[in-house]
Amino acid sequence: MWQVGDGDTTMRKKKNQRSIWNLFGHYLHDRQWHIGFFIITILIFLVVLNLNHLHYFSEIFYAVVISGFLLLISGIYDFVCYVAAYHKLYYVLQNPEEIYARLPENKGLLQEMYAEIIWEMDERRKKLLSTLYEQEKERKDYYGMWVHQIKTPIQAARLLLERDEIKGLEAAKGLEEEIFKTEQYVEMVLYYLRSQSMSDDLLLKEYDLSTMVKLSVKKYALLFIHNNLSVHIDTIEVSVLTDEKWFGFVLEQLLSNAVKYTKQGGISIYQKKECKEYQGMPIHACLVIEDSGIGIREEDLPRIFEKGFTGFNGRLDRKSTGIGLYLCKEILKKLAIPIQVESEAGTGTKVSLYFQEKRKVSADSF
Repeated sequence: MWQVGDGDTTMRKKKNQRSIWNLFGHYLHDRQWHIGFFIITILIFLVVLNLNHLHYFSEIFYAVVISGFLLLISGIYDFVCYVAAYHKLYYVLQNPEEIYARLPENKGLLQEMYAEIIWEMDERRKKLLSTLYEQEKERKDYYGMWVHQIKTPIQAARLLLERDEIKGLEAAKGLEEEIFKTEQYVEMVLYYLRSQSMSDDLLLKEYDLSTMVKLSVKKYALLFIHNNLSVHIDTIEVSVLTDEKWFGFVLEQLLSNAVKYTKQGGISIYQKKECKEYQGMPIHACLVIEDSGIGIREEDLPRIFEKGFTGFNGRLDRKSTGIGLYLCKEILKKLAIPIQVESEAGTGTKVSLYFQEKRKVSADSF
């Protein structure tokens, strides 16, 4: 069992700062000669005691304890200074303009050199950020143009399949399915490009969950028919607060995966009854998409939402990109909809989507 939801926000804490244990490791590395010198000193001390025929264990023991205690006190003080110096340097690197503004007007030579270094670092940082922004913008513009251009030959291929002399052929059905898959891959690229700024594109309203499910199933009806898979939609009587377009994309990706990895049987979509709470959160509704497919291996479950991860099933398919479920995770995080996946190899997969109570969904969630 693996879940993604509000708990992922804890991963945002101070990404650029090192942990205290990481700093401690660096401290030991930097002070290794000091520690080595202390150990050598203790050994010399013990040798001197032995040469002076002081064989009493208590004298030796107390001497070592006192020396170790003094080292511990001095080491703690030195480590505290080490951490303080690191955080001070980190603050300077993160706030060069503020540090520059604090410098006194009547600067000495060292102060002027320090100010010039800080100012130059800040200018380089701004230039680098500007370059990265321009490169990202050019990349999005290029792929956005590509998406719109590729739609023309896809539509032309669809029109060719509508011709009477082609429409009845068995091969036409296979071509129609491949064209549909191509459209979905193109659509995935478009959503991937927009996902980073999807907050600007959200339209949050109450939507009938049953209607959204039926629209997604209807869109994938061609694949269900060609793969001889049954679809059972149980009674779903609930409205949810979400964005129809983005949540619809998530539903389509989950259905696409279910069809791809289900060779026989079918897919069931239903509303879980008596679902009032999930991980301490009040739940308004829970939607379940369950298939009778090949399932997911236990070792792959914790990584199925990682960007680019395909797992054992993806290697069997050889066409999996590892992007679809990654996008689902990112979109659902921004829609404040936790997701839970339960699966075993050979027994199918069950995906549960949890909709929080509307009054508990704040603007900060999105």
